[in-house]
Amino acid sequence: MTDYTLVGNTMKTLVLISLILVAAVLRADNSPIMVIHEWGTFTSFQDEAGNSIGGINTDDEPVPRFVHDLASMLLIRPTELPPTFFQGAPSCHPDVTMRLETPVLYFHSPKHQDKPLTTDVSVGFHGGWLTQFYPSAEAVAPGVESWPKFGHLRTDTTGWLSWTALSVGGNANGPATTDHVWTSPRAVDAASVTTTDHESEKFLFYRGVAHIDAPVQVVRDSTHDQLLLHTRLDSVQQSKELLIGSLWLAEIRTDGSSAFRKLKPMIGNGVTRATFDDAEFSRQNAALFRADMHRTLVKEGLFDDEAEALLNTWELSYFKSPGLRLFFIVPRAWTDTYLPLRISIPAEVQRVMVGRIELVTPGQRELLRRIATGPAPNMQSFRKAVMEAPSNRGFDGDRFSLVAAGRAPIASLGVPVPEVYQAYLNLGRFRNALILDEEQRRPTAALRQFIQDYNLKAYEIHVR
Repeated sequence: MTDYTLVGNTMKTLVLISLILVAAVLRADNSPIMVIHEWGTFTSFQDEAGNSIGGINTDDEPVPRFVHDLASMLLIRPTELPPTFFQGAPSCHPDVTMRLETPVLYFHSPKHQDKPLTTDVSVGFHGGWLTQFYPSAEAVAPGVESWPKFGHLRTDTTGWLSWTALSVGGNANGPATTDHVWTSPRAVDAASVTTTDHESEKFLFYRGVAHIDAPVQVVRDSTHDQLLLHTRLDSVQQSKELLIGSLWLAEIRTDGSSAFRKLKPMIGNGVTRATFDDAEFSRQNAALFRADMHRTLVKEGLFDDEAEALLNTWELSYFKSPGLRLFFIVPRAWTDTYLPLRISIPAEVQRVMVGRIELVTPGQRELLRRIATGPAPNMQSFRKAVMEAPSNRGFDGDRFSLVAAGRAPIASLGVPVPEVYQAYLNLGRFRNALILDEEQRRPTAALRQFIQDYNLKAYEIHVR
């Protein structure tokens, strides 16, 4: 008697093996033309009414020093030290409502191609400036002169980067670095790229800031404990491509536990609970969420190692940094509208961009209330304690350098952190933007004093 169950399982196994073999052949770059894959993140910050909060020109993962900057002193580094510790520290630029973070372009040469190919590559950012890049490129940024002269950033501003006569092929190594944010995207089987001035890497890298809204608006309905989601895709030609098919709501607590839920696909509007029950939080959830996002990224068109590189690069920011955030896969049509990409040779291009919206929480509002109640901590006493910590407590100067660079918490210096200043630090990555937004909403004398003493005021835009 034939065991049809066994036959059926065997056939399923053979089909699965066949699919894996097909994927392996495709990964062997068997395409007759160049295959280009891109990933990156569009990050924005929204209040309870779904309004974009400006001033988020804040770096989350500093890149190595060899990366080219459009202009110095534009991006706020993620240090816990206040701007008063630094000469000419960057300030919140009120027009910046979006961060374009770590897009990388990978090139996979045709299998038959045994010599490097030459191509021109350019990328624009409608409503934005492309602020960092590597290898070297020609940059155009209307409104940016030289520091400290930054003009308005508007929806009709368009910045460009161009790589001309880019050589694609071979295994040229990029500059030496141990920075996680750079070594993670390098761990991909892709062709090297080399510019005419002999800068090489395994990818093209760029970042930017913009004055545009995210394609999803999130409104908090506290009465019914709901988040109301609305798509904002009017600027893009309506089509079935504008379905937002993959969304996740995630909350990470300061103790390292997290909770997440996958939401239903959206064409127009959606809704989800605004909070998670205590029972939904677990330290194991980060790995489960990461695995689910990995599967989705591969389904959207990335190779397995490319999806892994994205998640490794942003592991701390996505899955470990405290906060409430919405993630979604950005519709390709929206990406192509705001981030037009031009390649001078025939190529099969996949662009998989993650949308990330940081949401203001009731906990952050309570921290703001504490800061606004005051009194503002004595800046001079705090500064003196920090500056004297290395010599008085036996630390070497490297500890202070790590804190100043955002690679260690201020508490590692061994100095007492004033309670009100700790509340400010607990506001998270966009704390400067949030505290300035609060000052506009509900100003108090203590809040104004805190902003003045710690030099948190917004950048005064240069107008010709």
